[in-house]
Amino acid sequence: MKQKLASADYQFAKTITSMPSKQQHVLWIKLYSFLLLPIIGYAGLMLLISIKHQFYFTFFATILSVFLLLAFLTIYTFRFSNFTFYVVKNWINLPAVAVNKPFWTWPLYYLLKEQRMMLLICKVFSILSFKVILLVFADVGNDIRVYLTALLAVVLSHAVLIFNLIKFDAFYAAFAKNLPISAIKRLCYWLLVFMMFLIPELIQLVWLSDLNTFQLINCLFFCVATMLGLQMLVYLLKADMERYMKYLLFFFFVSMLAILAGHYFLFSLLLISFAVVTFFWKYNRLDLKEIA
Repeated sequence: MKQKLASADYQFAKTITSMPSKQQHVLWIKLYSFLLLPIIGYAGLMLLISIKHQFYFTFFATILSVFLLLAFLTIYTFRFSNFTFYVVKNWINLPAVAVNKPFWTWPLYYLLKEQRMMLLICKVFSILSFKVILLVFADVGNDIRVYLTALLAVVLSHAVLIFNLIKFDAFYAAFAKNLPISAIKRLCYWLLVFMMFLIPELIQLVWLSDLNTFQLINCLFFCVATMLGLQMLVYLLKADMERYMKYLLFFFFVSMLAILAGHYFLFSLLLISFAVVTFFWKYNRLDLKEIA
């Protein structure tokens, strides 16, 4: 939203600042409520399930999370629209601390600096999806297929972030192909980034489930395979967002069929093998300008 408001095509939006402050806040709340309808829908479903199963902590935590998300986005957009002309003067200049940023962390810094809103929305949607699916199938028991379905929802919640990271890597980090960095090392860097995404959900998985060690490894293997599968999809479609969103639906159905049929390990093995082979094959052949 911030990037859109700053672009020349959306200069007309500055006329909103002539409205009273209260009306601006109401307008931004309505806009973000519409944009976040999927999250609000999942939150509503979670509230109903929480009431049914008497999970009162989850009930109040969900309401508070949605309220804080809408409030934060509204206040942030209001301040960005009305106070960009203010000159901020630092009265206390603290010494800058130099922090070395390893090359593999560049995508993470990009998200924290340029895609904060997208990252926040995706993480909220991911955690809500994970909780909703576990609550819906609370009466099923300790079935690994329920947790794999929840993890599939988590991975798909990060689909837009993966797309943006591939675009960023193609535009800003294309010089890495001329450095002495092997394709294997680059793939390991991507695995580290993807695992950093999933840390909150994986902690929830370990905390909330009674899965044994072998089942937890299966879940982790499934997450790695599906994340790499989405990365492969972006490369093969040359970062075409419209086609990418269409193929996500096909990806979801195939993954769900594999989970329900109990062939999730074979599916993960085939997917990760295909993704790794595609990455190595495309590493030196793909023209990153087509993606960027």
